[in-house]
Parts: sequence; structure tokens; C-alpha cells
Amino acid sequence: MTGSTSVPSPRGYRAATLHLTLDPAEHARRQQAGLGHISDSPCALLDTLMALPTGIPVPVENLTECQQRDVCRAPAGILDLTLGLVTRHAIRPCRVDLATVKATCTRDSIGRASSYAPFCARAVVTPNPPRRDYLLSEANYWGIGVFLDHGNGDVETLIAPQSGQPKRHTPAAWRFAELAYASYLNHSPTSETTTTSNRAGDKTRG
Repeated sequence: MTGSTSVPSPRGYRAATLHLTLDPAEHARRQQAGLGHISDSPCALLDTLMALPTGIPVPVENLTECQQRDVCRAPAGILDLTLGLVTRHAIRPCRVDLATVKATCTRDSIGRASSYAPFCARAVVTPNPPRRDYLLSEANYWGIGVFLDHGNGDVETLIAPQSGQPKRHTPAAWRFAELAYASYLNHSPTSETTTTSNRAGDKTRG
């Protein structure tokens, strides 16, 4: 994965800036296929995709009834369904490296940053040094970085954020990456792809 970019946090999450790294090959593949972000609501499409290997055909009859329904309803560009075999092509489109909350360093802003703990590293970007020393101790305890923005392009690290990369790839982490990718598509001036919902009519069949 290469190419770092910053986007607003998706709807439903605490206000923050997400710093993510796109997978250029997957992004290009989705652009060509006309596929935006993958939404698995209300069903659990990403759970089903996680059960499938990438690029390896799997007999549909080996899947559960629920997984078979998900496969048949999947939008075009996610997988191929041919002659009773399903092949997953979609992978996680990006990695969220860091979530930053731009606000005065308080317990509230530390809490806002902490909400991203399951997905990535977190930090508070404050325009002034914390008024209480214990705030730096609390941020450090929770693994949250504190950056002091001097306002002239110079940012000083008061507390370095701990690594927030999940130990394993989970459907929840993939969902968050898809939401971050949707934010990228919505805010990138060069993106030509609109986000894609899980529509029953958009299927790839053989």
C-alpha cells in the first residue's frame, strides 16, 4: 500500500481526521469495475467475503445458505459467480494509520480519540500545551499521542501515539476501512467513482 491521504471521519463516528494509505492496485481495480466502497448493511456481506480466499474459486455448494444469498446479491466487481464457483476479488481498499482529533487537549478530546482504538493509532492535535500535566499522563496511559500545533506548520510531538494496527484482520476492521474509503471517494477531487451500495440488482453472474 502506498500513498498517504487525510479524510474526514465517516458519519456515525466521533469527529476526527483519518490518515489512510490506499491500496493502489485495489483502488484502480475498483475504479475500472465501477465499484466504490462496499456496504454490507443490512446483511453481513463482509463476513461472507472474509470466509472466502482471494482469487481462489470455491464451490458455492460449500457455503452456508446465508453466505450463498450474500454471494448472489453482491454488487458487480466484488466477486465472480460462474458455473457454481465463486471467486472473491475484493480486498481491503486502504489501511487507516492514524485518527487525529484537532482540539484543545482535554479529557473530552482524549476520549474522542480513544474511540478509534479498535482500528488505528490515535492522537490529539492541540493548539496550546495542556493546562494540566495529568492530561499528558492520561493520554500516554491510553496510548494516545499528543501533538502541539504551533500554527506555522511546525508540529511538536509531546506524546507519541502507540501503534494501533489490529493484531488480525477482522470483518469489523474491514468495515471501518470501507467507510474510510467511502470518505476518501466523497472528498477526493480526483476520484471518479461514487460509493456503491449493496444492491440486489448489481450481480456478476456466469
